[in-house]
This record gives sequence, C-alpha cells and structure tokens, in this order.
Amino acid sequence: MPGRQGDSESSQQFSDEQIVNWLIDECRDVGNRISALTTSGDRILTAGSTVIALLATVAVGGGKGYLLMWLPLGVSVVTVYALFLNNLTQALVGYKIGLEKEIEKRAGLPLIAWQSRINVRAGSSHHVKSILFMAGAVYAGSAGLGLSQALHTLEPGAWGYERAWLYIVLTSVSILAGTVVAAYCLWIQRGTRKATERRVRDMFADGGRADGS
Repeated sequence: MPGRQGDSESSQQFSDEQIVNWLIDECRDVGNRISALTTSGDRILTAGSTVIALLATVAVGGGKGYLLMWLPLGVSVVTVYALFLNNLTQALVGYKIGLEKEIEKRAGLPLIAWQSRINVRAGSSHHVKSILFMAGAVYAGSAGLGLSQALHTLEPGAWGYERAWLYIVLTSVSILAGTVVAAYCLWIQRGTRKATERRVRDMFADGGRADGS
C-alpha cells in the first residue's frame, strides 16, 4: 500500500538532533577507548621495559654477559608492540576527529572539539619523531651490545665458544628481523589518522543528512 510505504519511509528518517546525540555518544565512547588503550599500553610497555632492564642488569652485574644476546629481540618486541598501539590509537583519533567534524557540521557549533580543534598537535610529526629517535637509539644500543657479546663467544674459553658462529648468526638474524618488522610497522601506519578521518567523512557523505540535503 502506498500510504503504508510512505509511513514506513518517514519512520526511518531521523532528525539532526537525534543524530547529533548519537554521534556525541559515539564520540565519547571513542574517547574512552583511546584513554583505555593508552593506559593499558603504558602499563604493558612499562612492564616490558622493566623486564629488559632487569635482564641487562643481571647480565652485566651477574657476570652473565651472554644474556645480552637476547636484548635486541626483547627491545624489538617492545618496539613493535608500541608501534602497533600507536597505529591503533591514531586510527581511533582519526575516527574521533571525523565524528567531531560531523557533529559540528550538523549542530552548527563545535560541541566536541578536543581532537579536531584543541589538541590538534597530539601525535604531531615532531612528537612522533622524538619518540622514534629515542626508540631507535635504544634499539641500536641493544643491537650493539648483543652483537658484541655474540662476537665475544669467538674467544677461546668464552661461554658458547663451541657454537660461537651459531650464536652470531642467531643474534644477527634477530637484529635484522627486528629492524625489518619495525620498519614495516612504521610504513603501514603512515597517514593512518588522516585516512581514517577521510573514510569517516566519505561515509557520512555517502549516507547523506537526515533531511536529505
């Protein structure tokens, strides 16, 4: 029936006020997810860094330098996990920016604008580069220590002398693998925030506004 079909179509239309309220709820939920992700990531990274520091302390202070051969692997695992968390966080930030801009577009006011207008430099290139520089310095130092300890096994009487080349190869492979994986993680997260923000914008553009405009 034409009348019933018209009633059904009209019942599926929502006002901008309703949509804005839903967007605000979603925006707040995304903000909570970003905070929770950052907090849990900090805890895990702190625990990982503590374990690495203890390993280095035991190795140096306890006369077990051969443990340093595992140091590059441990640092690379923590680094890659940190890059994974950063990529996920940047995606959520881009999603939140897209939601905030859509709220402002529909409401005519920046009701929620923390990421889109106020904290716009969060995760900026200078901030990220400084963190990456420190992480790279730590990784390079751990790689140097691990490789020097692996080469030390070539000396007669040293721990692992019988399988010195095996330890050298394994340490070198772990350093190379860690470098490649970290570089790949850096490459795939380029422009993650902007790409997510663009997808949100395109999603709303395809769906149109509630009033059909």
